[in-house]
This record gives sequence, structure tokens and C-alpha cells, in this order.
Amino acid sequence: MKLNKIISFIVLFLISVSMVMGQSRTIRRGNKYFENEEYYKALQYYNQAKNAGEELSVDVQRKIAHCYYYLNDIERAFVAFEELKGNLLPEDLVNYALSAHKNGFYQRAIDLYRKTKQYKVGNQSQINKLMEACVWALENDEFNPNYYVNPSTLLTFGQSFGIQYYKNGVVYSSSSGDKDGNRKVDRYGKEFLNLYYSELDENGRIGEKRLFDENMVFDYHVGAISFTSDQKTMYYTRSVRIPGGQSRIKIFSVEFDGEHWVNEKVLPINSNDYDCAYPAVTPDDRYLVFASNMKGGYGGTDLYIAERYEDGRFGQPKNLGPQINTFGDERFPFVSKDYVLYYSSDGMKGFGGLDIFKAEKTGEAKWSNPQNMMKPFNSNKDDFGYVIDPNNPDRGFLSSNRISSGEDVIFYVEPRNLDNENQNASDEEMLPMGGLLYDENGLVEVEEMPMGGLDVPESTPEAVSEPVPETDPQPEPVTEPVPDLSAFPDAFATKILSTFNGDAIENASVIVKDYNSGQTVVEGMTDQNGRVHLLLPDKYRKEGQAFEISISKEHEYKSKNMIVDIMELEQISNNGISLTPVFDDVVLDDIGTMVIPYIGENITDEGLKVLDKLAAYLLNNPNVVVKLNSHTEARGNKYNNLLISQKVAEKAKEYLMDHGVGDVNVIPRGYGERYLVNKCFRGKVCSDSEHLKNRRIEVVVWKMLGKN
Repeated sequence: MKLNKIISFIVLFLISVSMVMGQSRTIRRGNKYFENEEYYKALQYYNQAKNAGEELSVDVQRKIAHCYYYLNDIERAFVAFEELKGNLLPEDLVNYALSAHKNGFYQRAIDLYRKTKQYKVGNQSQINKLMEACVWALENDEFNPNYYVNPSTLLTFGQSFGIQYYKNGVVYSSSSGDKDGNRKVDRYGKEFLNLYYSELDENGRIGEKRLFDENMVFDYHVGAISFTSDQKTMYYTRSVRIPGGQSRIKIFSVEFDGEHWVNEKVLPINSNDYDCAYPAVTPDDRYLVFASNMKGGYGGTDLYIAERYEDGRFGQPKNLGPQINTFGDERFPFVSKDYVLYYSSDGMKGFGGLDIFKAEKTGEAKWSNPQNMMKPFNSNKDDFGYVIDPNNPDRGFLSSNRISSGEDVIFYVEPRNLDNENQNASDEEMLPMGGLLYDENGLVEVEEMPMGGLDVPESTPEAVSEPVPETDPQPEPVTEPVPDLSAFPDAFATKILSTFNGDAIENASVIVKDYNSGQTVVEGMTDQNGRVHLLLPDKYRKEGQAFEISISKEHEYKSKNMIVDIMELEQISNNGISLTPVFDDVVLDDIGTMVIPYIGENITDEGLKVLDKLAAYLLNNPNVVVKLNSHTEARGNKYNNLLISQKVAEKAKEYLMDHGVGDVNVIPRGYGERYLVNKCFRGKVCSDSEHLKNRRIEVVVWKMLGKN
């Protein structure tokens, strides 16, 4: 018996040695960085090995998925976990579930959170709260109709530390953008950022950037700033090295001497034992609110407050308490003129990632009753750094990575103006549909599952028998596994609106057909609010399923047909669908069918002829307002596509104005790759000619001047 144990030990040792020896030096270096939580460098080595033709083991592929998650590239993380469903371990479940959650796949996330209970991984108290957040998100798909949140063109090089109003402009963190090949990056692969300043024009648009102050240039990140009311003292966050080679994030102050920012001081609230960041001065200059992970808090980073004294000293920091802080992270505080506290949290009921909340003042240096700011302020990605224009409380800025996972962008917050904005558009990521199970108390029903190997639903509905490890404590085998369809939408639900003034369309016919067979899958009519909710039969909830969706209202609106993949239903459903009215005016009807093609960023000769025709009509009918809805194909960077579509729409407007059309008669609007006319969705293989069909400007009759 003893000899057998020795032989078994030798065999296991030899196998482990051979496995290590079988790994390339590149993979071993990647593993070393992964163990040290240097995920960007680990991912570089893993990709280097893959590009060299090395076959990556399942273990390395799992590590790649976690690298994407910790680098906040949530879209790639979710895809990587999905591709490994049959090979995941219980310890992968939490990040897998969070990736689904932060991508807006709430029902999918609930299913995965349930499995963490089955395998007893993760903090179950926190898991319960995350599941409650998913339920909340599914039940709260409406958005604040009074605001638009639109991306700026300001480059922050992949990450944002917020933005602050200062004098006639704004101060924010950015890189110089030099392309000399010697740029330093942080452990997440992002360039180190310094402070820059831009003037704001009369419309609140950000102008050219310049270095804020040569005295404020540092080797590492600097940002997350706040000014006192007289704008003579600035607080900011930067990373510093401490004894032992580690880094700490600390809050500093500087004073303005009339020309430069000088006299840098590290605040006494800092410590080498914890981080302090995101300072926010209250409007009366009496307090400093900030985030810290000091001991004694409620979660990761909590919000604290410290009193400011006239001699420059600070009082003892006080935690803002469980009304504000959670098990997650609270960051980016901002206190408005009316003493409302705005901040971001990922531990409260929200849409996923960091959401922006506002809390009312309930006492001296106390806030409570935090409320989610809802959409469009929030999305299923990270939304943070909300600040309000001191001269216009309806305007402001926020930061978000909702356009491209892992890439922060600064957004304008603007009041809705029907003369300049499309009231149907919403730039936030929308939540997908999904079925929910509730118990008699209205809570999510947590289904008891048999213990066994990691049972992650396959992406296809076929039932697959799961291997059962020897350590499985459950004696009953699963004889008839049931397909898990939670990866696919269970319904097509949306709102049908008119392109003319955005009215809801009642009694519109919606027909969903199987694209391959032409057979009707489900059909229905919109209600008085223009909404329709059609349940999909389970046999159509499968990978590769394509639908043809037809929407019509005879004699009143022009019909619309769309071909969509099942995994695109969620986005199309929640963006809403618009129909163009049938006008009495024959020429007006013709305008609603105009399509202006372009290639790259240039309108084609054919497109210019269409614009000439449109200009002639608008000159003869100066009361008509049209929208130029510009679209791109689903290739390249999503954010760049959005910018290109807006740029081309503005070019078309300039062309019309050069031909005498009034500024008020044309509204340019870029939608990027949101609305495609064929099946060339992101990741689909299509020819260049097929992709180019999606690169177009559509003309929509929007309203008549002098009419509501």
C-alpha cells in the first residue's frame, strides 16, 4: 500500500513537471504576471503566444477571461467566459456572472448568480443584493425624458478621472497624445494622464485643449479635482510611491498665485496604509467629501467627510454611513449648490457597474435616501463623475464606458430640446429582455439545483449531459438534463414611435417571422402607448436564429422591415422603432424615402444629387424641418463609428446651408452602427458591398415650424 502511494506520487510529480515543461516561456511569463495581478502584461504575453501559433490550454483561456474582467473590458470578458462554458470552474462563476450583469444580460446574470449558491462560491450576502439589482434593472427600463446624454469628442485616452468647471472652461485629465513610441502606461495599459484645460463655447461645447499648468505635470496619474468657491485652492488625486515600492493614491492641495498653481501639500487625512481619492469641496467650502478604503468601512471604497478649517487643518474623517455606503465601491462625489450629494456606486440597485445616485441633505454634513438617477444618466456600464454647470443647473458632464467597454468617454448632459434633438434617441446602453421567476413575496425565486460539475448553460438549446466529479455529494444522477435557454431573449418587446414629433403609434401591426422558412413566429398589435410585447416560442430561442420583423400601420405610416439575429433583438427592442408617416404631400412622402450614401467620410456624387433635390424642396417649403440620420456599418471602433456618423451628417447639413437652406430646417444626428439594414452585425462575415449598405444618411421629416 505504501509502495503504491509512492508510485502514485512519482507519477503525479512527473505529470506536473511535464505540464510545466510543456508550457512555453511566453506562457510562463504571462502566468507570473497573472499571479502578481499584472493583468495587462499577462494578457500581452498570452496574446503573444497565441499569435505565435501556440495552442492555449483551457487554464490559460480562463486566465485570459479574468484578465479582460479585471481590466474592465467587460464585453470581451463575457465573450471569453461564454466560449469556455463547458470548461469553467466554480471559482470562475462570480466574474462570469458580473460580466453578464455589466453587459446588461440581467436574466443571464441571475441564472449565474444562482449557480454561485449551488457551488457555494462568492459572498452570498452580496450575491443576493446583486440579484436584487438585476431584478430592479429589468423592472426599471424607463428613462428620464428631460435630458440627453451625448458623447463629446474630447480624448481622454481610454480612461476618465472626471471633469470640473473652472472659469470659462473645464479642467480634466488627458494624455498629450504623443506618438513617439515611448509613452508610459499604467498596469492597465492606459497612458498616464495629466491635467488639461479647454474653453467652453457659448453652447457649452469643449474647445481645443492645452496643458492646465506646467507645475502640475507628474510622472503618474493626476486627476479627480475639485476647486473651492473662489477657485484659488484646488484639491486633486495622484498616485505616489511609498516606502517598500508600493503605490498609494493620495489627495493633495495647491494654491493659485495669480499665474501658476503652487505650494503643493499632501493632506493630513492621507495615510500610507490606505488610499484617499476623488475630493469634492462643499459649496460653502466647509467640508471635503472624498473616497477611501481605510479600515472600518462598509465595503471596497466608502465616502467620508472631513471638516476644513481656515488655518488649513482638517478634522477627523467621518464615514457617511450605511445610508450612502455599501459593500461595493462609492466614488466620485460632487456636492451641488443646493447641497445635493451626487456620487457613483456599484453596490446599490442599478443597471450594472457604477451608477450615478443623488442623496438629499438630512442634517449637518449628512445625506440619506439615495436615488438612482436612471437612464440616460446611467447605463449597464460604468457611469460616474457627474458635475453640474454652475451657471445652468440643467447642463453638466458625466463619464462612462457605455460606448466601448474598457474605454471611458466624457459625455455632455443637456436638457431635451425638440428643435435640436431627437426625442426618441437615447445614447445609453439599453437593457435586454428576459423572463423572471418570482415567489409569492415578489422576490426572485432561487431554484434548487443538484450539485455536480460546473453546469453552465450551453449557447445552444440541445441538452448536454454534464460530467459528475467523484466528489459530488449528490447521489441522484441527472437523467434528463433540461436545455437552459436563458442566454437567449424570451420576448420581443419594444415601442413604436412616429418619426414625426415622436408620437406613440397605437394599433401598429408587428409580425415576427423565421427568416429561413418565412413562417410566422409571433404577431401582435401595439397598445395605446405604442408598446408591444411578444413572447418567443422556445424552439426559436437558439444560436444562429434570424428573424424578419415587419411593422406597419396601413394608410398612415410607411411599413418597415428588418432582418435581425436573435442576439440583436435585445438592442433593437430597447432602442425602439420609428415609422415614417404617409403625408398628403406627394413630395413630402418622397423626402421620407431619401437615402444619401457616403464612403469613408465623404458623401458620394449620387448622395450630393439627393442633397440637391432636398435643398430645392426645403427652399420652397421653409416651414419643414428634416433630420439627417447618419449610420455606419458595424466594423472598427464603435465610438469612432459614432463620431464619423455625426461628422458626415454635419457635412450634409453644411452642404444644404451652402445652398441656401436655413439652419433651423436641418438637424444632423449620428447613430453609428446602432441601426443596420441587413444581417452584417458586428462579428458577421460580410462583403465590403454588404457592409457599405449600412453606411448611409436617411432623411426624415421631423416637424413643421410653428407646430408642436
